[in-house]
Amino acid sequence: MQLSLEQRLLRFLAREERDEQRTSRELRAQPVELRVLEGECLQGAIYRRAEGSSFVFELRDNTSKFRAGDPLVVGDGVDLEGGCALSYGSYDAETRLLRLEPDPFVRDADPFFEPGETYVLDRRPLGLQGRLRDAVRGAFASKQLVAVLDGEHELRRDEGRYERAKAALARTGLNPAQVEAGAAAVATESLALVQGPPGTGKTRLLATTVAMLCAAGCRIAVCAFTHRAVDNALLALRRAAPDLPLFKLSSSSTDGVKLLRQNRVQLADARRSRFPDKACVVAGTCFQLAKLHERERFHYTVFDEAGQLPIPHALPGMLRGSRWLFFGDHEQLPPVVTTAHADRGAAASIFEHLHVRFGSLLLDTTYRMNDGVCRVVSETFYGGKLHPAAEAAARRLPFAPGGRLDDVLDPAVPMVWLRIDHRQPGQRSVEEANAVADLVEDVVRRHGVPPAEVAVIAPFRAQVRAIRTAIQHKALSGADELTIETVERVQGQEREVVVLSLTAGDPAESKQQGAFHLSLNRLNVALSRARTKAVLVGSAHAFDALPHDAEALRMASRCKELRDRLHQVDLTKLYVVGPAGG
Repeated sequence: MQLSLEQRLLRFLAREERDEQRTSRELRAQPVELRVLEGECLQGAIYRRAEGSSFVFELRDNTSKFRAGDPLVVGDGVDLEGGCALSYGSYDAETRLLRLEPDPFVRDADPFFEPGETYVLDRRPLGLQGRLRDAVRGAFASKQLVAVLDGEHELRRDEGRYERAKAALARTGLNPAQVEAGAAAVATESLALVQGPPGTGKTRLLATTVAMLCAAGCRIAVCAFTHRAVDNALLALRRAAPDLPLFKLSSSSTDGVKLLRQNRVQLADARRSRFPDKACVVAGTCFQLAKLHERERFHYTVFDEAGQLPIPHALPGMLRGSRWLFFGDHEQLPPVVTTAHADRGAAASIFEHLHVRFGSLLLDTTYRMNDGVCRVVSETFYGGKLHPAAEAAARRLPFAPGGRLDDVLDPAVPMVWLRIDHRQPGQRSVEEANAVADLVEDVVRRHGVPPAEVAVIAPFRAQVRAIRTAIQHKALSGADELTIETVERVQGQEREVVVLSLTAGDPAESKQQGAFHLSLNRLNVALSRARTKAVLVGSAHAFDALPHDAEALRMASRCKELRDRLHQVDLTKLYVVGPAGG
C-alpha cells in the first residue's frame, strides 16, 4: 500500500528520533578522546565566570563541530545524564574564551560550576520530534496546505500589485531577475519560490521584499533552520528598513545578541511577548515559531535558507502565515539527515519539494565569481543559466610568476584540478595535505593574497586536522586567519581563493562514502566560495567509485562531468611516494 505524504513524513520523523537516540547512545559509549576526535565533544574547558546569563569557559582549542544554538551537556564526560544542559554560544580563538548560553527548551534549576574546575562538553539530543509531529498533523488538517504540499494548488497573483512592485523594485538598483522574483513574491496570493545561487544577492532581495511588504502594513514572520541564518536575515532587514520594528524569538550566541541589539532588534519571548498588529517582523527558528501563541498570525511567512529546511520543520511557519515566500537553493547544502537510506522524498528540503511541483524564479547574476569560476559552476549545477556580473567577470588572482606551482595558480585558468593519484583509504591523505600546504604557501607568500582571503575545505575532520598541521610547518605569517574547515562551516562565506581536498583515493572506500565526499551539493558550495581561483586537489581514483545506491551513482557520474570541465595539472610524481597505482 502506498503511503500518503503525511504518513511518510511521520515515519521519517520517527526514524530520525530513533536514529538520533541510537547515535547518541553509541557516541556516549566511546571514550572522551574518541568523541573529541569525532568533533562531538570538547575536553579541558576551564570555567572562569558568569556574564549575565552566559557562562564563560577558557578552552585552548576548539576542534568541535558545534554551532551556535546546539544543545550541550556540561559535566565530567562520564555521567552524561547528570551534567548541566546548556547551548553552544561562541568561541573566540584569540582570547580562547568559550561562551555557553541557557537552553531555551530546558527549564531546569540554574547551572552551577566551580571556578577553575575543568569540564567536558558533549552534544545533547534535542528531542523535539514531538513538536514536529504535531506540526505535520496540523498541516494536513488544512485543505490549503495539503493542496500545496501535494502539488495540486493553483498559483495565483494580484496583477496590479505585481506591476506596482515591479516598478518600485526597478528603482532600487536590483537586476532584472531580482526585480522579477521580488515582484512575484510581493504579488503572490499563495506561495513563491526564489532560487538564489551563490553570490546572487538572495538575502538582499529577501530584505528588500519584506521591507516593501511591511511598508504596506503587513505582519511578516521570518523563519530559518539556524539562529545564524535568522540573525543574518534580520541584519539585512535593518539595512533595508532602518525604522521597521524587528523582533527575534529566543536567544542567539552572546556575540549575536550584542549585534542584534546594536541594530535595534528586540529580543522577545515566544510565549509571553505581544507584537504590533501591523508593519513588523517576528523572526525565529522553526521551533520558536511553533511556540507562539495561537493568536499570532501573519500575512506572510518568509523562509530563508529554505534549501536546508526539512519539510516538517517548515510546517510550523507555514501554519502561521496566509502566504509563503521561500528563498533558498536546493543545489547547495541539503538538510542534515540522521537516518541512513531515508525516504528521499520525505527527507528533502521544503524548497526542493515545492520546486519540483511549482518551479522557482532563478536569480541569474552572481556578484562573487569571476567568469572562469562561474562558467564551471553554472554549467555543472545551473544548466548554464548563471552568469557573472560585469564587475566580477574580469577579476583575476594576483600573480607573480616563477613558482613551482605556476601551472596550478595561473590566473588565466580560474578553476583547476590538481591531480595526485594516490590510493589512500579512509578520511586522511598526507599527499593531499602536503600539496594543499604548498599551494597555500605560494598563494600567500609569492602572490600576496592575504591569509584571511584563503579558504581550505575538506570533507572529513581528520583531513582538516592533517592540513592544519601541514600548514603550521610552513610558519606563515597570519596563518591563524586562514579558514581551514569542512564545507558545512563555510556555507554563506566567500574568499578570493578556495582549495578543496577530496581526500579519499581508494575506489573501494569511495564506493562506501561516495555520497558524502562526491556530493554534488557539497562540491557546489565548496567551489562557489571562490571569487577568482578554485583548486580541487584529488586523486583520479576517487572518481572511480561505483556506488550501489542509484542516487549516489548518478551523483558520481555528474562529479566526473565536473572533473572533465576542469583544467588538469598532474603532480602525482611530486607528491606520491612509491607507485601511485592504476
